[in-house]
This record gives sequence, C-alpha cells and structure tokens, in this order.
Amino acid sequence: MEDMLVAIQGQSGSFHEQVARQWYGASVDILPCTTFSDVFDAYSCGDADAIVAAVENTIYGSINEVYQLIEECDAPIVGEVKLTVDQMLIAQPGAKLSDIKEIYSHPVALSQCRAWLKKHLPQAELIEFFDTAGAVEFIKNEGNKHMSAIAGEQASKLYDTQILARKIQDSQDNITRFLILEPRATDQDASRASLVVTTSHKPGALVAVLQIFADAGVNLAKLQSQPIVGQPWRYKFFIVVDCAGKPLYSLIKQIEKSDHQVTLLGEYRSC
Repeated sequence: MEDMLVAIQGQSGSFHEQVARQWYGASVDILPCTTFSDVFDAYSCGDADAIVAAVENTIYGSINEVYQLIEECDAPIVGEVKLTVDQMLIAQPGAKLSDIKEIYSHPVALSQCRAWLKKHLPQAELIEFFDTAGAVEFIKNEGNKHMSAIAGEQASKLYDTQILARKIQDSQDNITRFLILEPRATDQDASRASLVVTTSHKPGALVAVLQIFADAGVNLAKLQSQPIVGQPWRYKFFIVVDCAGKPLYSLIKQIEKSDHQVTLLGEYRSC
C-alpha cells in the first residue's frame, strides 16, 4: 500500500513482517521496533501510520502486554490475521546439530519449541532475543557454528543461513493471531469486534454480561481477564465477539444499562 508505514515488533524476516505484507501488500514500508511498547510509541508519536501486533498463540497463550497497549492506543482494531507459524532451527552453513551449544530466539518462539529442544538439544543454552529474525541475523554475523536461532524459513533465506531442523514447534497447530490497528472507518464487511468490559463489583456480574451475548446468539471468540491497576483484585475483561454493526451496538447498550463500562476497541474482518 503506497505511502503506508507500518510499525512491527521485530525486523525484516519476522512473522510480524510477513503478516504486515500479507495485509497491506508486498510493497508496504515497515518500521522495525525492538519491543511492543516501541511499536505503540511509534504510532502515538506520528512515526508510523499503522500497527501490526501479535496478541495470542495456540501454544504460548495470550501476550498480556499487548492487550494493555491496545486499550491505551487511540487507533481502532481494523483487522485480524491468523498465521500458521512453523519454527526452524537455523545455524551457520555447514554446522551440524551436534555442534549447537547456544540457541537464540524470542521468548515466545523458545516456549513453542521446548519439548523438541529438550529431546534433541538438552544441553544447549536457551538465550532470549528481542526477535526471531533478529536472532538469525545475530548468529550469522557472529559466524560461530556453535550458535543457532529459532525463526521462520523466510528469515533463514534472508540472512543466508542453514536450516538444521524444520517445524520444531511442539504442536503443528501453532497459530498466532495478529491484530491490525489503523485510524480509519470500520469496513462494511466487519463481522467481529473486540471490547473491554469493566463489570460492576458484585456477584454474578460477569455471568450477567455473558448472558446478554448468549441470549442474542452471539459467539464469544475470546475472554481474557486483566487486573485493574490501582484496584487490587478487580478485573476488566477483553472480549472478542462474532458480531458487529447495529446488533453489536444494541448489545453494548444493554450491558451499559446494567452498570458495566464498555470500551469498543474495533470492528473488523478476520482472515
């Protein structure tokens, strides 16, 4: 997409970059950032036009930090992408599996491959790195056959390295959900929405909210609790529903009438 600069966590060759190009097109400009906080700061400062951020993985679970950042961001969620993630063990050309003593990668990627690593490289040291693709570039520059990285195939090709083992994630159904944030109007074909609901502090409050969706026949795709900072043992709930437009607005009004607070984070299509 012409003149669009998209902030991502990670660098060229990362899964975030893959999703950004899938959504916006291969020619979109990418702004690499070291942390998720850096990503959202780049947008809030006007250095980026849009955000691509992973929020959940079928092995690792939710990335809680990102939910808080999304709530604080003034750009709505406009899209969702589910990406099947295949992790590769990557090393210097000519290296063997028996050479590997150190494995670098993002902590989420390391967690996705723990069973394989325990079985095949139990003595190797696992070292957290800010990005999967960044880890590949790092070991490539180091030129040490005892160092390896976990990342996608695209990163291995980009940095001219060798894949020692393919699809080493603990489950082959390793799917990451990414959200797209951008300041534009809701698509007419939006079919899903993300909300934050802060329930009143009384017994059965959450059940009452969920019952409103159930009575309307609306599917809940996700329910995630988050602590309310400054209010110990009180929680707000990130909810994803398969509903958008006027039917959604009617449900939100019903929830608010029951003395609960609702923030609509965005309506979007999923792909």
